[in-house]
Amino acid sequence: MQELFYLAPGFLFFVAIIWFIFTANKRINNALTLASEVLGFTPVLSKNIFRKKKIVGELDGYDCEVEVYTRSHGRSSTTYVSFFAYFPESFDMGLKINWRGEFDGDDEHVTDLFIKRNEELVEGSKKKLRRLRVEDTFVNSRKILFRKFYKADEIVKTMKDVLNLAKAIK
Repeated sequence: MQELFYLAPGFLFFVAIIWFIFTANKRINNALTLASEVLGFTPVLSKNIFRKKKIVGELDGYDCEVEVYTRSHGRSSTTYVSFFAYFPESFDMGLKINWRGEFDGDDEHVTDLFIKRNEELVEGSKKKLRRLRVEDTFVNSRKILFRKFYKADEIVKTMKDVLNLAKAIK
């Protein structure tokens, strides 16, 4: 009887963790569905907690995407929400501005001109858009899935911020 008394808290803790995961999954699916309705996107959602969830669509001539996925890091994992705005046409420079803010490109002269024109804009946007990446074909901001992204209005706001940056890049 005493052994059962010691096992009960562990079992209850395990059940609470499972319940939390399924509740969080349902909440992010609901937030993505509401955000897709506001933005006019198409939801591609899965009830499976281990599968990617996406909403995709077009805003002002830019293809956009919001993706929620989990990445494993050994014994732990982290869930991210990633916002993409794809340029209507590629810059074809081999341009890469990674999330650390390091600039790289195939054609140094053209890339340097691009960086001079847009560096202040990109640096200013890093305060709002975490893990910001800019490449020839897209602008991307990736954030760890915190509670605020369980709200559709926060997803919509961040998607619009990424889109506005993509529109401003020259």
